[in-house]
Amino acid sequence: MDIKTAIEGRKSAFFSAYDITDKTIKAKIDDLFARITEFGKTCQDAADFEAKFAASPLNQEYINLFTEVATTSKTKLKPVDDTPKDARSDAEILAAEAADDARFAVEEAMSPLRHEAYEARTKVLRSTKVGDALFNIGNHVETVVGVRKNLKDLKEAKKQRKQKDA
Repeated sequence: MDIKTAIEGRKSAFFSAYDITDKTIKAKIDDLFARITEFGKTCQDAADFEAKFAASPLNQEYINLFTEVATTSKTKLKPVDDTPKDARSDAEILAAEAADDARFAVEEAMSPLRHEAYEARTKVLRSTKVGDALFNIGNHVETVVGVRKNLKDLKEAKKQRKQKDA
């Protein structure tokens, strides 16, 4: 993937998922992506872009704008309809299937971008001694929490066994 594709994927996610009719929102999207495109020109490749974008204020602006669009625009993606097929017309069935396909397409298109952003953030974080130490501490904390939960479960099982035997 190249930088242009990463940027276009983010922008198309707005219009694939939402029917954006508000001119102010469209202008905000155009402005943000003009700035993201300029930002992309300062990056060496897609991995560099993802790492730098994840740490930049533009990423938070993107998230905030996506939230604004999600709360002010009509979604194009309808949830899967559980109505029995014989109770719906063929047109309704086709429309529901098309909406499902669109929703899955958006999720599939965003999945590699999310993964690449996660990988880029991790790479940037681990590139310093402090960041690497924090990353490792985070992993150790998760392990301790898991062990603590397992010990609590074992203690509860032992207690229940004692009550059952009594």
